[in-house]
Amino acid sequence: MVKKAPKKKGSLPEPLEYQINIAFDPRDKIYVSKVPELENCHSHGATPEEALSNVQEAIELWLETARANKMPIPEPVSRKKFSGKFVLRTSAELHAQLVQAALIHGKSMNELVVEILQEKIKEVG
Repeated sequence: MVKKAPKKKGSLPEPLEYQINIAFDPRDKIYVSKVPELENCHSHGATPEEALSNVQEAIELWLETARANKMPIPEPVSRKKFSGKFVLRTSAELHAQLVQAALIHGKSMNELVVEILQEKIKEVG
């Protein structure tokens, strides 16, 4: 079994490090594959497997073109480190409602907001 060497910080990304979304387009009866991290990088295929294979080639071409033109190459989200903190600005009214709801449920506002966000993420997917 051959093991790949770990990625060095700053090394160029591999195509499969990027997120790939595949969805069926009922109008055209094809599977459309998109790479949200790379602007205008997408493809399609008759099957999900074909769409995946085609978009992998599209990613390679996108990266090759970016390198050749000395364009910035986005770091894949899969490589990013997240602290678990972010700042959220909201209206004073919503802030007050969150504090009140947290008190009613016997939780901190942060706990309540995390629960709400987790449920919402499950809904949208």
